Amino acid sequence: MIQSLIEDGLNRSWWALKLSAPLEAKYHAEVAPAAGWYLQSWLLVFIAFNILSLKVDLDAFGAEAIAVPAGLTLGVFVPLALAAILVLRGRPSTRRQTLAVLATSLVDMAIVLNSARIVPLGHADTYLILAAVVPLVVGMIAPMPFRHSLWFCGSAFALYVLAVLGLDLSGPNGLGVPLLVASLILVPLKLAYSREWETKRSFLLGLREKAQSAALAEANARLTILSETDPLTGVANRRLFTQRLEWAWELAFVRRDWFSVLLIDIDRFKLLNDSAGHAAGDGCLVRIAEALRGPVEDAGGLVARYGGEEFVAFLPRATREAAVAAAETLRRAVIDLALPHPGLAQPGPGLVTISIGVATAHGAERLRGLGASELLKAADEALYAAKHRGRNRVEAAQPAALDERHAASERAAAPGALAPGCVVSIAPRGRAA
Repeated sequence: MIQSLIEDGLNRSWWALKLSAPLEAKYHAEVAPAAGWYLQSWLLVFIAFNILSLKVDLDAFGAEAIAVPAGLTLGVFVPLALAAILVLRGRPSTRRQTLAVLATSLVDMAIVLNSARIVPLGHADTYLILAAVVPLVVGMIAPMPFRHSLWFCGSAFALYVLAVLGLDLSGPNGLGVPLLVASLILVPLKLAYSREWETKRSFLLGLREKAQSAALAEANARLTILSETDPLTGVANRRLFTQRLEWAWELAFVRRDWFSVLLIDIDRFKLLNDSAGHAAGDGCLVRIAEALRGPVEDAGGLVARYGGEEFVAFLPRATREAAVAAAETLRRAVIDLALPHPGLAQPGPGLVTISIGVATAHGAERLRGLGASELLKAADEALYAAKHRGRNRVEAAQPAALDERHAASERAAAPGALAPGCVVSIAPRGRAA
């Protein structure tokens, strides 16, 4: 919706300065007013200008009559301008800036118009022109929004016209020239309008660029998720796991730490699909993925769907004992789900179980050529052993690329054990579901 509002704002008619309500509010919230120092510096310039203009008063009034314009300039305008400078410290609001500009300009105009009223004959026109120049210059300099510029120019124009009419300052040539001069006061309106139009256009273009960048980033994030996530279970897919596995194994080498890989297979999953239907099979995959994800991620690892009914995970810094214990936790977590398996011939409904193969190696073995693929292969062999030793169990295997003496000592430590964590040495081959 915001995108359509931005496009409507960029294509609005030239007379429609105001944006839609949401964008107008956002504009005022995000576009900060000009810093106060900008107007402060110009007020100092105007103070200097008015002090220097006392020479004009001296030439027009003479030394005997300069007291009134000089007194008004030094006693009224200069203190007011200095007070305005104090008010504009920091970053004042747009309204405060406009009020400061309006007050000093109208007082300056009033002083100049009063000089036009009391100046000797022949000099009134000079002061009438100066009275119109003051709001003209100030209106072009001050960064007022168009609405404030209307108030400023309207007030200055009204003061000028009322002074000319009320004080009879038109002179012998009538009102034509004074009113023409007064029209100069309205010139800043066009500048204020164009300035606000361009500011809002830049604001809208910036919003559109941000919106487009956000949409692109969101689309890229969605594509990344799609490319790295299994669409059914929501866990990582095989592509992402393979990338992360290589990186994690290299990190284990850098840290000189232990590293474990787990290969997980749902027992008799084909039979589940045949007896309960593929919808039930899909639901089973989703529930098991959820059960696996929490414990693995809590251990700093990653779980992924490896294909079909098979999942895979790695556990950084996990020794063989820790990895086997973690695998047992996963196996029990799936049993606790109590997912029915109608295809199992048992007294009462059977439950879905998993078998897990574990492979562990020390990161230093990477120097001896042990790669992530060998770890996966060892985990696959351990899973094969778990399947052939009754399913619903955890088995551990030694990667074949490790030192044979190390593997032999591990086998001697647990000879022929069938309990979780035993070391097996089995040639790769097909395995039962």
